[in-house]
Amino acid sequence: MTVPKIGMRALALWAALVPLATVNICFLVAASLEHVPACIPYISGCTSVSSTGRLAPERFVFLAGMLPSVVILAFFWQRSATFVTLGGQIGLRVVALRVLGVIAALSLLVYALTLGSEDDGYRQLRRAGINGFAVCTFLLQVLFIAFYRSMRIASTEKLWRWLLGLCVALPLLSIAAEVVKVAGAPRHAANNIVAWNAFVVASAWYAVVARVWWHHEFSGHCDSTSPGRPTSPRE
Repeated sequence: MTVPKIGMRALALWAALVPLATVNICFLVAASLEHVPACIPYISGCTSVSSTGRLAPERFVFLAGMLPSVVILAFFWQRSATFVTLGGQIGLRVVALRVLGVIAALSLLVYALTLGSEDDGYRQLRRAGINGFAVCTFLLQVLFIAFYRSMRIASTEKLWRWLLGLCVALPLLSIAAEVVKVAGAPRHAANNIVAWNAFVVASAWYAVVARVWWHHEFSGHCDSTSPGRPTSPRE
């Protein structure tokens, strides 16, 4: 079956927008019902991302957004593996992207399905899910950036730097949170601020990938006539 080119290029945009829009809509619904404090969580850290999807009706909004996001992210990383193949990456390097992409998507699924349960077992699964998703996503970003380095051309040098900078920003956010905790800031607020802003940084990373795919005219296919090679007409 042929996948429309625009659909493949839009896949990264969907990966950027759907999860971010979901958590923000959930927050607005939860705040309007006084399930969470009304604030600007990106600045005050008054509530966690998880808190916006624990209770009904916002939990249904959370699931409606996150379950499609699991599928979107799984497809995104499979297509990312295809993209780096066009740049000459083969074997275990490409397999690593595919496998880690599946693990990241499944970890997000576990987190979404167990959110809201107070059972200790589900709480442990939820923690494992979100931690697995975070670690796998970071590793995937590092691999993609490393693989894309050989494909970049003069006109995409800035895009590669954006990918690198946004990837580095994620651990820097965590380091900054630890610093402010040592300085006396409330632990929960610092962690919440990191989580909310990490969503924005991650979404921006996927958006830059969308721009990379568009530049290389990547259609989502891997064959001898497929656009997407570093010798794109946009070079």
